[in-house]
Amino acid sequence: MKKIRLLFVDDETNVLAALRRMLRNKRDHWDMILVNSSQAALEVLEKASFDVIVSDIKMPGMDGAELLTRVKDAYPGTIRIALSGQVDLNEVIRSIRSVHQYISKPCTAEDLIARIEGALQSKEVLTDPKMLRLVTEIDALPVIPRIFQEIREELAKPEPSIDRIADSITQDVGLMAKILKLVNSPFFGLPAHIDSMHKAITMLGLETIKALILSTHLFTSYDGHALSGLKLNMLWEHCFRVANIARLIAECDKADKNAIANCRMAGLLHDVGKLILINFFPERYGQVLEMTRENGGPVYRNEREVFGTSHAEMGAYLMGLWGMSPEVVHAIGYHHDHRPTDGYIPNVITAANSIDHHCVIFHKDYSRIRIRENIAPQLFQETRLHTWLDYISDHWQDIDDFNCADDNLLNDILDRG
Repeated sequence: MKKIRLLFVDDETNVLAALRRMLRNKRDHWDMILVNSSQAALEVLEKASFDVIVSDIKMPGMDGAELLTRVKDAYPGTIRIALSGQVDLNEVIRSIRSVHQYISKPCTAEDLIARIEGALQSKEVLTDPKMLRLVTEIDALPVIPRIFQEIREELAKPEPSIDRIADSITQDVGLMAKILKLVNSPFFGLPAHIDSMHKAITMLGLETIKALILSTHLFTSYDGHALSGLKLNMLWEHCFRVANIARLIAECDKADKNAIANCRMAGLLHDVGKLILINFFPERYGQVLEMTRENGGPVYRNEREVFGTSHAEMGAYLMGLWGMSPEVVHAIGYHHDHRPTDGYIPNVITAANSIDHHCVIFHKDYSRIRIRENIAPQLFQETRLHTWLDYISDHWQDIDDFNCADDNLLNDILDRG
Protein backbone atom coordinates (compact mmCIF):
# COMPACT_ATOMS: atom_id res chain seq x y z
CA MET A 1 0.00 0.00 0.00
CA LYS A 2 1.26 3.45 -0.93
CA LYS A 3 2.38 5.48 2.08
CA ILE A 4 0.62 8.71 2.99
CA ARG A 5 2.99 11.65 2.46
CA LEU A 6 3.00 14.40 5.10
CA LEU A 7 4.96 17.65 5.33
CA PHE A 8 5.44 19.28 8.76
CA VAL A 9 6.59 22.90 9.01
CA ASP A 10 7.74 24.65 12.21
CA ASP A 11 10.55 27.11 12.89
CA GLU A 12 11.26 25.61 16.33
CA THR A 13 13.74 22.73 16.22
CA ASN A 14 12.47 21.25 19.48
CA VAL A 15 8.90 21.11 18.09
CA LEU A 16 10.09 19.23 15.01
CA ALA A 17 12.05 16.83 17.21
CA ALA A 18 8.97 16.27 19.39
CA LEU A 19 6.84 15.61 16.30
CA ARG A 20 9.38 13.09 15.05
CA ARG A 21 9.24 11.25 18.38
CA MET A 22 5.46 11.46 18.69
CA LEU A 23 4.85 10.01 15.24
CA ARG A 24 7.57 7.36 15.04
CA ASN A 25 4.95 4.60 15.34
CA LYS A 26 3.42 5.80 12.05
CA ARG A 27 6.63 5.40 10.01
CA ASP A 28 5.38 2.20 8.37
CA HIS A 29 2.29 4.03 7.06
CA TRP A 30 3.37 7.65 6.73
CA ASP A 31 6.26 9.14 4.76
CA MET A 32 7.06 12.29 6.76
CA ILE A 33 9.26 15.27 5.88
CA LEU A 34 9.94 17.92 8.54
CA VAL A 35 11.30 21.38 7.64
CA ASN A 36 11.94 24.56 9.69
CA SER A 37 10.67 27.33 7.41
CA SER A 38 8.00 28.20 4.88
CA GLN A 39 10.60 28.70 2.17
CA ALA A 40 12.03 25.23 2.78
CA ALA A 41 8.50 23.82 2.61
CA LEU A 42 7.88 25.43 -0.79
CA GLU A 43 11.15 24.01 -2.10
CA VAL A 44 10.16 20.51 -0.95
CA LEU A 45 6.71 20.86 -2.49
CA GLU A 46 8.26 21.72 -5.86
CA LYS A 47 9.99 18.33 -5.89
CA ALA A 48 7.25 16.01 -4.61
CA SER A 49 3.51 15.89 -3.92
CA PHE A 50 2.08 15.56 -0.43
CA ASP A 51 -1.28 14.38 0.88
CA VAL A 52 -1.17 16.60 3.98
CA ILE A 53 0.74 19.67 5.13
CA VAL A 54 0.79 20.57 8.84
CA SER A 55 2.20 24.02 9.53
CA ASP A 56 2.71 26.41 12.43
CA ILE A 57 1.05 29.80 11.93
CA LYS A 58 3.51 32.11 13.70
CA MET A 59 6.88 31.86 11.98
CA PRO A 60 9.50 34.49 11.03
CA GLY A 61 9.61 35.61 7.43
CA MET A 62 6.76 33.97 5.55
CA ASP A 63 4.26 32.91 8.22
CA GLY A 64 2.04 29.85 8.12
CA ALA A 65 -1.04 31.71 6.91
CA GLU A 66 0.78 32.89 3.79
CA LEU A 67 2.40 29.48 3.27
CA LEU A 68 -0.91 27.63 3.44
CA THR A 69 -2.48 30.18 1.09
CA ARG A 70 0.29 29.51 -1.44
CA VAL A 71 -0.16 25.76 -1.00
CA LYS A 72 -3.90 26.12 -1.58
CA ASP A 73 -3.28 28.03 -4.81
CA ALA A 74 -0.46 25.84 -6.17
CA TYR A 75 -1.39 22.43 -4.71
CA PRO A 76 -5.15 22.57 -4.04
CA GLY A 77 -5.46 18.81 -3.56
CA THR A 78 -3.31 18.87 -0.42
CA ILE A 79 -5.07 18.75 2.96
CA ARG A 80 -3.98 21.82 4.96
CA ILE A 81 -3.80 21.75 8.77
CA ALA A 82 -2.60 24.53 11.09
CA LEU A 83 -0.76 23.33 14.22
CA SER A 84 -0.05 26.37 16.31
CA GLY A 85 -0.04 27.99 19.72
CA GLN A 86 -2.11 30.99 20.71
CA VAL A 87 -2.92 33.35 17.85
CA ASP A 88 -5.19 36.35 17.68
CA LEU A 89 -8.50 36.61 15.85
CA ASN A 90 -6.99 38.50 12.91
CA GLU A 91 -4.59 35.64 12.26
CA VAL A 92 -7.44 33.14 12.34
CA ILE A 93 -9.41 35.24 9.85
CA ARG A 94 -6.34 35.65 7.61
CA SER A 95 -5.85 31.91 7.42
CA ILE A 96 -9.41 30.58 7.54
CA ARG A 97 -9.86 30.31 3.77
CA SER A 98 -6.66 28.30 3.43
CA VAL A 99 -6.89 26.02 6.46
CA HIS A 100 -9.04 22.91 6.61
CA GLN A 101 -8.45 22.30 10.32
CA TYR A 102 -6.80 23.94 13.31
CA ILE A 103 -4.95 22.01 16.03
CA SER A 104 -3.54 23.81 19.06
CA LYS A 105 -0.18 23.32 20.71
CA PRO A 106 0.57 21.45 22.81
CA CYS A 107 -1.30 18.36 21.66
CA THR A 108 -0.91 14.66 22.30
CA ALA A 109 0.29 12.22 19.68
CA GLU A 110 -3.09 10.49 19.85
CA ASP A 111 -5.01 13.69 19.14
CA LEU A 112 -2.72 14.74 16.29
CA ILE A 113 -2.89 11.32 14.66
CA ALA A 114 -6.66 11.15 15.11
CA ARG A 115 -7.19 14.55 13.49
CA ILE A 116 -4.94 13.74 10.52
CA GLU A 117 -6.43 10.28 10.04
CA GLY A 118 -9.96 11.70 10.36
CA ALA A 119 -9.30 14.07 7.46
CA LEU A 120 -7.71 11.30 5.41
CA GLN A 121 -10.43 8.75 6.14
CA SER A 122 -13.15 11.04 4.88
CA LYS A 123 -11.63 10.48 1.44
CA GLU A 124 -12.76 6.87 1.56
CA VAL A 125 -16.35 7.73 0.64
CA LEU A 126 -15.27 9.86 -2.34
CA THR A 127 -13.23 8.03 -4.98
CA ASP A 128 -13.34 10.30 -8.04
CA PRO A 129 -9.98 12.19 -8.17
CA LYS A 130 -11.55 15.24 -9.83
CA MET A 131 -14.21 15.49 -7.14
CA LEU A 132 -11.63 14.96 -4.39
CA ARG A 133 -9.62 17.86 -5.77
CA LEU A 134 -12.72 20.06 -6.07
CA VAL A 135 -13.81 19.53 -2.48
CA THR A 136 -10.27 20.08 -1.15
CA GLU A 137 -10.23 23.45 -2.94
CA ILE A 138 -13.47 24.69 -1.36
CA ASP A 139 -12.87 27.49 1.12
CA ALA A 140 -16.36 28.96 1.43
CA LEU A 141 -19.94 27.84 0.97
CA PRO A 142 -22.72 29.90 -0.59
CA VAL A 143 -25.11 31.53 1.83
CA ILE A 144 -28.72 32.58 1.25
CA PRO A 145 -28.50 36.39 0.84
CA ARG A 146 -31.64 37.01 2.91
CA ILE A 147 -30.23 35.13 5.91
CA PHE A 148 -26.86 36.86 5.64
CA GLN A 149 -28.56 40.26 5.48
CA GLU A 150 -30.68 39.43 8.53
CA ILE A 151 -27.53 38.66 10.51
CA ARG A 152 -25.76 41.80 9.32
CA GLU A 153 -28.72 43.96 10.32
CA GLU A 154 -28.98 42.32 13.74
CA LEU A 155 -25.25 42.70 14.38
CA ALA A 156 -25.51 46.40 13.48
CA LYS A 157 -28.01 47.07 16.30
CA PRO A 158 -26.79 48.67 19.55
CA GLU A 159 -27.83 45.54 21.47
CA PRO A 160 -27.96 42.59 19.07
CA SER A 161 -29.88 39.49 20.15
CA ILE A 162 -27.86 36.29 20.54
CA ASP A 163 -31.06 34.25 20.10
CA ARG A 164 -31.94 35.92 16.79
CA ILE A 165 -28.40 35.58 15.44
CA ALA A 166 -28.21 31.92 16.47
CA ASP A 167 -31.60 31.21 14.88
CA SER A 168 -30.56 32.92 11.64
CA ILE A 169 -27.26 31.04 11.42
CA THR A 170 -29.04 27.72 11.99
CA GLN A 171 -31.40 28.45 9.07
CA ASP A 172 -28.51 28.32 6.60
CA VAL A 173 -26.47 25.12 6.51
CA GLY A 174 -23.60 26.64 4.55
CA LEU A 175 -23.22 29.43 7.08
CA MET A 176 -23.60 27.09 10.03
CA ALA A 177 -20.98 24.64 8.72
CA LYS A 178 -18.43 27.42 8.32
CA ILE A 179 -19.13 28.95 11.74
CA LEU A 180 -18.88 25.50 13.35
CA LYS A 181 -15.50 25.04 11.73
CA LEU A 182 -14.39 28.30 13.30
CA VAL A 183 -15.87 27.89 16.76
CA ASN A 184 -14.47 24.38 17.10
CA SER A 185 -11.00 25.73 16.40
CA PRO A 186 -8.80 25.07 19.45
CA PHE A 187 -7.62 28.68 19.18
CA PHE A 188 -10.84 29.75 20.87
CA GLY A 189 -10.43 27.29 23.73
CA LEU A 190 -13.99 25.97 23.56
CA PRO A 191 -14.94 22.35 24.29
CA ALA A 192 -14.70 20.11 21.23
CA HIS A 193 -17.77 19.58 19.04
CA ILE A 194 -19.94 22.52 20.06
CA ASP A 195 -23.48 21.36 19.24
CA SER A 196 -25.42 24.56 19.90
CA MET A 197 -25.03 27.77 17.95
CA HIS A 198 -26.49 29.73 20.89
CA LYS A 199 -23.85 28.20 23.18
CA ALA A 200 -21.08 28.97 20.70
CA ILE A 201 -22.09 32.64 20.38
CA THR A 202 -22.50 33.01 24.13
CA MET A 203 -19.05 31.56 24.82
CA LEU A 204 -17.24 33.41 22.03
CA GLY A 205 -18.98 36.73 22.47
CA LEU A 206 -20.82 38.83 19.91
CA GLU A 207 -17.77 40.87 18.90
CA THR A 208 -15.88 37.73 17.89
CA ILE A 209 -18.88 36.36 15.97
CA LYS A 210 -19.27 39.76 14.29
CA ALA A 211 -15.64 39.73 13.17
CA LEU A 212 -15.91 36.17 11.88
CA ILE A 213 -19.17 36.61 9.96
CA LEU A 214 -18.44 40.01 8.46
CA SER A 215 -14.88 39.16 7.36
CA THR A 216 -14.44 40.10 3.72
CA HIS A 217 -15.12 37.22 1.30
CA LEU A 218 -15.61 34.67 4.06
CA PHE A 219 -18.92 33.68 2.52
CA THR A 220 -20.26 33.80 -1.02
CA SER A 221 -23.79 34.56 -2.12
CA TYR A 222 -25.99 31.85 -3.61
CA ASP A 223 -27.42 32.53 -7.05
CA GLY A 224 -31.07 31.74 -6.61
CA HIS A 225 -31.61 31.64 -10.38
CA ALA A 226 -28.97 28.97 -11.00
CA LEU A 227 -31.57 26.20 -10.94
CA SER A 228 -35.15 26.89 -11.84
CA GLY A 229 -37.56 25.74 -9.17
CA LEU A 230 -34.95 24.67 -6.62
CA LYS A 231 -34.81 27.16 -3.79
CA LEU A 232 -32.04 26.78 -1.27
CA ASN A 233 -34.25 27.68 1.67
CA MET A 234 -36.50 24.68 0.85
CA LEU A 235 -33.47 22.41 0.98
CA TRP A 236 -32.35 23.80 4.33
CA GLU A 237 -35.86 23.57 5.76
CA HIS A 238 -35.68 19.87 4.89
CA CYS A 239 -32.33 19.61 6.71
CA PHE A 240 -33.80 21.38 9.73
CA ARG A 241 -36.73 18.95 9.85
CA VAL A 242 -34.46 15.91 9.44
CA ALA A 243 -32.31 17.20 12.31
CA ASN A 244 -35.37 17.49 14.54
CA ILE A 245 -36.72 14.08 13.53
CA ALA A 246 -33.32 12.48 14.17
CA ARG A 247 -33.11 14.18 17.57
CA LEU A 248 -36.59 12.97 18.49
CA ILE A 249 -35.79 9.41 17.38
CA ALA A 250 -32.68 9.42 19.55
CA GLU A 251 -34.65 10.82 22.47
CA CYS A 252 -37.31 8.15 21.97
CA ASP A 253 -34.58 5.49 22.09
CA LYS A 254 -33.19 7.11 25.26
CA ALA A 255 -29.80 7.54 23.60
CA ASP A 256 -27.08 9.35 25.51
CA LYS A 257 -26.63 13.12 25.27
CA ASN A 258 -23.66 12.89 22.88
CA ALA A 259 -25.53 10.59 20.48
CA ILE A 260 -28.55 12.90 20.48
CA ALA A 261 -26.33 15.92 19.69
CA ASN A 262 -24.55 14.02 16.89
CA CYS A 263 -27.87 12.88 15.41
CA ARG A 264 -29.07 16.48 15.32
CA MET A 265 -25.82 17.77 13.81
CA ALA A 266 -25.70 15.02 11.18
CA GLY A 267 -29.31 15.78 10.27
CA LEU A 268 -28.57 19.48 9.82
CA LEU A 269 -25.56 18.77 7.61
CA HIS A 270 -26.62 15.61 5.77
CA ASP A 271 -27.38 17.41 2.48
CA VAL A 272 -24.51 19.93 2.54
CA GLY A 273 -23.01 18.11 -0.45
CA LYS A 274 -25.94 19.28 -2.58
CA LEU A 275 -24.79 22.84 -2.00
CA ILE A 276 -21.41 21.92 -3.50
CA LEU A 277 -22.88 20.22 -6.56
CA ILE A 278 -25.54 22.89 -7.19
CA ASN A 279 -23.11 25.78 -6.73
CA PHE A 280 -20.22 24.44 -8.79
CA PHE A 281 -22.19 22.50 -11.43
CA PRO A 282 -25.61 24.18 -11.86
CA GLU A 283 -26.09 22.98 -15.45
CA ARG A 284 -25.16 19.38 -14.68
CA TYR A 285 -27.34 19.43 -11.57
CA GLY A 286 -30.16 20.59 -13.80
CA GLN A 287 -29.60 17.33 -15.70
CA VAL A 288 -29.98 15.43 -12.42
CA LEU A 289 -33.35 17.06 -11.76
CA GLU A 290 -34.44 16.48 -15.35
CA MET A 291 -33.54 12.78 -15.11
CA THR A 292 -35.49 12.54 -11.85
CA ARG A 293 -38.48 14.30 -13.39
CA GLU A 294 -38.53 12.09 -16.50
CA ASN A 295 -37.40 8.70 -15.17
CA GLY A 296 -38.05 8.87 -11.43
CA GLY A 297 -35.68 7.32 -8.93
CA PRO A 298 -33.99 8.90 -5.94
CA VAL A 299 -31.95 12.02 -6.68
CA TYR A 300 -28.75 10.54 -5.25
CA ARG A 301 -28.80 7.71 -7.83
CA ASN A 302 -29.20 10.19 -10.66
CA GLU A 303 -26.37 12.28 -9.18
CA ARG A 304 -24.15 9.22 -9.51
CA GLU A 305 -25.18 8.84 -13.14
CA VAL A 306 -24.18 12.43 -13.91
CA PHE A 307 -21.27 13.04 -11.50
CA GLY A 308 -19.99 9.56 -10.63
CA THR A 309 -20.71 10.35 -6.98
CA SER A 310 -23.52 11.77 -4.86
CA HIS A 311 -24.10 14.66 -2.49
CA ALA A 312 -23.64 12.30 0.47
CA GLU A 313 -20.01 11.52 -0.38
CA MET A 314 -19.23 15.14 -1.29
CA GLY A 315 -20.64 16.44 1.99
CA ALA A 316 -18.92 13.80 4.10
CA TYR A 317 -15.51 14.58 2.63
CA LEU A 318 -15.85 18.34 3.14
CA MET A 319 -17.09 17.98 6.72
CA GLY A 320 -14.28 15.50 7.42
CA LEU A 321 -11.74 17.98 6.09
CA TRP A 322 -13.25 20.68 8.28
CA GLY A 323 -12.87 18.57 11.41
CA MET A 324 -16.44 17.47 12.10
CA SER A 325 -16.66 14.45 14.42
CA PRO A 326 -16.15 11.05 12.71
CA GLU A 327 -19.63 9.88 13.76
CA VAL A 328 -21.26 12.85 12.04
CA VAL A 329 -19.06 12.53 8.93
CA HIS A 330 -19.93 8.85 8.60
CA ALA A 331 -23.64 9.53 9.01
CA ILE A 332 -23.52 12.19 6.27
CA GLY A 333 -21.64 9.87 3.89
CA TYR A 334 -23.89 6.86 4.37
CA HIS A 335 -27.35 8.28 4.95
CA HIS A 336 -28.49 6.65 1.68
CA ASP A 337 -26.24 3.58 1.56
CA HIS A 338 -26.87 2.49 5.11
CA ARG A 339 -25.39 -0.87 6.13
CA PRO A 340 -25.81 -3.15 9.16
CA THR A 341 -22.27 -2.28 10.27
CA ASP A 342 -22.81 1.47 10.18
CA GLY A 343 -23.99 1.74 13.74
CA TYR A 344 -26.70 3.84 15.28
CA ILE A 345 -26.29 7.42 14.01
CA PRO A 346 -26.13 6.79 10.21
CA ASN A 347 -29.20 4.58 10.43
CA VAL A 348 -31.11 7.19 12.45
CA ILE A 349 -30.32 9.78 9.76
CA THR A 350 -31.46 7.31 7.09
CA ALA A 351 -34.78 6.88 8.91
CA ALA A 352 -35.23 10.61 9.62
CA ASN A 353 -34.47 11.52 6.01
CA SER A 354 -36.94 8.95 4.66
CA ILE A 355 -39.66 10.02 7.11
CA ASP A 356 -39.34 13.67 6.07
CA HIS A 357 -39.34 12.83 2.34
CA HIS A 358 -42.60 10.96 2.86
CA CYS A 359 -44.24 13.52 5.11
CA VAL A 360 -43.23 16.69 3.23
CA ILE A 361 -42.73 16.99 -0.53
CA PHE A 362 -40.41 19.98 -0.74
CA HIS A 363 -39.60 19.71 -4.45
CA LYS A 364 -41.86 18.30 -7.15
CA ASP A 365 -38.99 16.50 -8.91
CA TYR A 366 -37.83 14.63 -5.81
CA SER A 367 -39.02 11.06 -5.43
CA ARG A 368 -39.67 9.60 -2.03
CA ILE A 369 -36.80 7.66 -0.47
CA ARG A 370 -37.58 4.27 1.00
CA ILE A 371 -35.72 2.33 3.71
CA ARG A 372 -34.50 -1.12 2.74
CA GLU A 373 -35.81 -3.12 5.70
CA ASN A 374 -33.45 -6.07 5.13
CA ILE A 375 -30.37 -3.84 5.60
CA ALA A 376 -30.92 -3.37 9.34
CA PRO A 377 -34.00 -5.41 10.27
CA GLN A 378 -33.61 -4.93 14.04
CA LEU A 379 -33.44 -1.14 13.69
CA PHE A 380 -36.07 -0.75 11.01
CA GLN A 381 -38.66 -3.26 12.22
CA GLU A 382 -42.24 -2.10 11.86
CA THR A 383 -42.96 -1.92 15.60
CA ARG A 384 -39.96 0.31 16.24
CA LEU A 385 -40.78 2.62 13.32
CA HIS A 386 -44.33 2.90 14.61
CA THR A 387 -42.99 3.89 18.05
CA TRP A 388 -40.76 6.55 16.47
CA LEU A 389 -43.59 8.01 14.40
CA ASP A 390 -45.89 8.21 17.42
CA TYR A 391 -43.17 9.91 19.45
CA ILE A 392 -42.43 12.42 16.68
CA SER A 393 -46.14 13.19 16.27
CA ASP A 394 -46.59 13.69 20.04
CA HIS A 395 -43.49 15.86 20.55
CA TRP A 396 -43.41 18.01 17.39
CA GLN A 397 -46.89 19.39 17.04
CA ASP A 398 -45.94 22.92 15.98
CA ILE A 399 -44.85 22.05 12.45
CA ASP A 400 -47.30 22.64 9.61
CA ASP A 401 -48.03 20.20 6.77
CA PHE A 402 -46.29 17.31 8.50
CA ASN A 403 -48.45 14.21 8.74
CA CYS A 404 -46.58 11.29 10.27
CA ALA A 405 -49.62 9.65 11.83
CA ASP A 406 -50.96 8.12 8.61
CA ASP A 407 -51.46 4.35 9.01
CA ASN A 408 -50.18 3.75 5.48
CA LEU A 409 -46.94 5.63 6.06
CA LEU A 410 -45.04 2.61 7.39
CA ASN A 411 -45.77 0.62 4.23
CA ASP A 412 -44.67 3.57 2.11
CA ILE A 413 -41.39 4.09 3.98
CA LEU A 414 -40.28 0.47 4.21
CA ASP A 415 -38.93 -1.32 1.15
CA ARG A 416 -39.54 -4.96 2.04
CA GLY A 417 -37.74 -6.28 -1.03
